[in-house]
Amino acid sequence: MVAKRVPKNQFLMNKISSLVSLILILLTVVPQKQLLAQSTLNYTDASIHFRNGQEHFESRNYEAARAEFNLFLDYDKTLLEKEDGNKVWAEYYVVMCSLYLGYSETELLANRFVRNYPEHPVAGNLYKEIGNYFFEQGDYARAVDYLKKSPKSDEDAQYRLAISYFSLQDYTESLVIFNELKDGTSENAISSSYYAGIINFRAGRYKEAIPDFKKAEQSAEYRSEIAGWLAHSYYRQGKFAEMLAYTEPLLREKNSGRKLEDVALLTAEVYFQQANYEKAASYYTIYKNYKSQGMLPAISYRYGYSLYKTDQFAPAAEQLKNVAAVRDTLGQYASFILGICYLKANNPNYALGAFDQARKSKYNKSVTEDADFNYAKVLLDLNRGNEAIKALDEFLKRYPNTKYEDEANELVSEAYLASNNYQAALAYIEGLPRRSTRTNTAYQRIAYNQGVKMFNDERYIDAIPFFDKSLTTPVNAETKYGANFWKAEALSAEKKYNEAIPMYQSIIASVDNTTPNVYDLQSKSRYSLAYSYYNTKDYDKANKLFREYADRMKASGDSQAYQDAVIRLGDTYFAAKSYDAALKYYDQAIAGKGADRDYANYQKGLVMILKANEAGARVAFQKVQSDFPQSLYVDNAIYQEANLDFVAGRYIPAITGFTKLLNEKQQSALIPAALLKRAVAFQNTMNHEGAIADYKNILKNHSTSPQSKDALAGIQEELNEVGRPEEFTVILNDYQRANPLDNSVVGLEYESAKGLFYSEKYDKAVVALADYVRKNPTSVESYEAKYLIAESYFKLGNKQEALSWYYIVIRDRKYKALTKAISRAAEIEYAAGNFKGAITNYRNLLVSATDKKDQQTALIALMESYYKTTKTDSTLYFAREVSNSGDVVLGAKSKANLYSGKIYMAKNDYPKATEAFIQTIALAKDDFGAEAQYLIAQILYNQKKYKESSDMIIAKFRNEFSDAADKIVGRAYLLLADDFVGLDNIFQAKATLNSLIDNLSDKDIVEEAKTKLKLLEKK
Repeated sequence: MVAKRVPKNQFLMNKISSLVSLILILLTVVPQKQLLAQSTLNYTDASIHFRNGQEHFESRNYEAARAEFNLFLDYDKTLLEKEDGNKVWAEYYVVMCSLYLGYSETELLANRFVRNYPEHPVAGNLYKEIGNYFFEQGDYARAVDYLKKSPKSDEDAQYRLAISYFSLQDYTESLVIFNELKDGTSENAISSSYYAGIINFRAGRYKEAIPDFKKAEQSAEYRSEIAGWLAHSYYRQGKFAEMLAYTEPLLREKNSGRKLEDVALLTAEVYFQQANYEKAASYYTIYKNYKSQGMLPAISYRYGYSLYKTDQFAPAAEQLKNVAAVRDTLGQYASFILGICYLKANNPNYALGAFDQARKSKYNKSVTEDADFNYAKVLLDLNRGNEAIKALDEFLKRYPNTKYEDEANELVSEAYLASNNYQAALAYIEGLPRRSTRTNTAYQRIAYNQGVKMFNDERYIDAIPFFDKSLTTPVNAETKYGANFWKAEALSAEKKYNEAIPMYQSIIASVDNTTPNVYDLQSKSRYSLAYSYYNTKDYDKANKLFREYADRMKASGDSQAYQDAVIRLGDTYFAAKSYDAALKYYDQAIAGKGADRDYANYQKGLVMILKANEAGARVAFQKVQSDFPQSLYVDNAIYQEANLDFVAGRYIPAITGFTKLLNEKQQSALIPAALLKRAVAFQNTMNHEGAIADYKNILKNHSTSPQSKDALAGIQEELNEVGRPEEFTVILNDYQRANPLDNSVVGLEYESAKGLFYSEKYDKAVVALADYVRKNPTSVESYEAKYLIAESYFKLGNKQEALSWYYIVIRDRKYKALTKAISRAAEIEYAAGNFKGAITNYRNLLVSATDKKDQQTALIALMESYYKTTKTDSTLYFAREVSNSGDVVLGAKSKANLYSGKIYMAKNDYPKATEAFIQTIALAKDDFGAEAQYLIAQILYNQKKYKESSDMIIAKFRNEFSDAADKIVGRAYLLLADDFVGLDNIFQAKATLNSLIDNLSDKDIVEEAKTKLKLLEKK
């Protein structure tokens, strides 16, 4: 309880005007003789100083007033008699100015004034005036010094003196005065009772305090305060019945104007002690409604516990969460009860944080053990298998004789079912002496999941043994069919078609109508089997299966898969030389809206050539160039169109066509062929120098290409034709250096150096390969050697040195797998944050790509690189290009949608961003989908929709995205902690951050969680 302070009156504000009025009144009663005496000075300098002093005093310019009055007093003293009225008032003014200015000489001046003018009207009141001044200033010690010199009969001065003693905590002196005043009839009697009651209360004299408080309660001024003091007085005497008889009627009153928060609290506390939790909860609720600020932790705990005991779990949790955030005994109890409340309210994520907090506290060992076990159980309920395994293992080690031993051992095997650490789970199960059907089911699924994971990482050979392990325990039919299919896919990816074919056939032959995934896997197996037959040149079987697959996809409404199947049918007819049938399916694909219409047009042009339909072929090749300018087949189309003229002997237009290719597609693999054809066309049009230039170009820049031999023969002929045969010798020598005839010793040296690379002895490989390049700078193998040097440095982690060698390979442009070097260089630049360099390389990769996968990889990388440079328009452009190029790279479309959403989000266009993220999630429940889900939650957070954001994270990352990458899951849970802060649920925020710190492997996320936790600890 806090004593009510006596409000300061307007004494200080009104003092000056009152003082001036008093002086005016007193001046009117000064003897006429003095007035006449004064009149003789009316126009003297001394009089001017006095009047100026008065004016400054009235304006509260005390420094100037004091100076003027002192000038007046220091004026020719013979003119100022001792009894002069203005002189006395000037001295009084000096005292008051000194007081208001806080000068130390005030007391000396006041004493002198009283001593010199004891009969003056203001002399007797001066100490009270000064005392009141210090009282109003809150300087109670100095107020006491002056007020105690005031007359004892002045009750107002005595009351202020008592208050001053009270404020100085000199309760003995103040109580004496209050006791004298409280029995009187003055206006201060009630206030004196009030303060006397407080002094008695603080001294533990509760019985004596009660009548004082009851008297003070009669006053409207104190009535609102008294209820709390009286309730406390009863409570501290243990008179609970009397207290309840007094407090409960008060609490039932409506709008009583009393301060009842302490009354409600004490009433609740009494019922809590009596284990009457229903009434306790009711009065704690009343207390909470009165309380403008938060409750003390112990009170919040008892309130929360009362609600918990009456099955009010949600409001109980609300009270307990802040108590639980404190690391002490009470916090541990609160955390444990909070965990139970959250479980009862079906909120396991929150329960996990509460139990985690309780188990980490060591104040009560029994609570620690119970919380530890419940923490592991909740982890399992949340499908966080790895963490549950770890928690259960540590629990059994910590409590070897626990009452939960049997249940904990049963839960370990169940935890492995939800584990994402598949290899550890397999090792654990394989080490068991006996395995139940339930365990075998888990083993089958875990092995299958590990195989799929490796397949998605393009580790096809490594994936196969895990599919085999899954198939050793074929308990679940759906998993069995899945393992067979993905094993076949892995074999196909490794071009082991003959091993894959019978596996596809077994799936297709299944008559199982009950297993949900069989129909879908049969459709996919038909497609994959058709490809296998196509790649083994069994076109008839491939054709039949592609047809069946196309019919199924058409019926299912999957237009993209249907269009793809139609093109594949065209390919099988083309390979089988059934050109009319091939044209039919290519035309059908062109009419559709599939992603491979550029390919269909190009293939159509090739068929037209074979059918001797030159005009039709030209139209098809031109359509590729005009409608699909970014297509991989544009350079082929230009080349084939020019070749139509070349074959027909129309050399001038042929030269124009080949020149177009050479100018527009300088990175094309067709450059040597185009140069050779153009050189021959130059020969046939008698442009010998043009022919010689093209032949030289081939021999200098493409000396290892298949066209180099024809170029050598052609340039010899042309040099003879123009009469410069002597130049051929130099050209021939250069050619022989680039293509040595006897390379047996050199070949052995190179194979030895290359062997070091493939044996993963990269440090030695660098030395040997660099030595080979130095000795044989123009050999064919030197181009590959340079690439292997770059790769060796890359494997050794020396990215900068690797980059310099990749750029050498790129500048040479003679290594057969040039795109690999370009891709690596781009990757290094991107990782180093040099996005400009990355963009240059990825654009190079885009124009150099020879297949759809490389092309889409380049498009994706350009999208990511432009995103890093905050060039939003370019990012969106390449995101659209990725979306329109099919899904050659796994997850390409979902990634493109994700980046589109990120751009819209950066522009604060949340509706478009959310739409893009939803499309990402719809395409796949992979890491891209997980990140999209996280970003939708972030948008909700940005909009201050903390509840919606937190609910989304808890629901989605518990189920659909529980297997997402640690980085994404970590970011989601960091956001969840922020949501909790926004909801003022500091306890859950801390628990979430602690869980990240304890369980996540991503160091960056853990460090960020630690930083956030430190900030919360300061709150």
